[in-house]
Amino acid sequence: IDTWHDRALGGCQYHVMHPGGRSYEGAPINAYEAEGRRLARFMRHGHSGGKVSITTLPPRREHPFMVDLRHVRPT
Repeated sequence: IDTWHDRALGGCQYHVMHPGGRSYEGAPINAYEAEGRRLARFMRHGHSGGKVSITTLPPRREHPFMVDLRHVRPT
């Protein structure tokens, strides 16, 4: 996000499960398989360009360096 011009420069989509509906039987057998599964959930397309308004949130006591999106109200 470009905060000087208030616009989105890039983005991606993240799928909690495999976007093709693939279901894995067990845990990955090594780090390469785990990385492949993780990368399959990100899509480089689907970002919405244009004006973006950023609001700063007060830090939460439980996790001061994290942004918990459950506490953000859509405008």
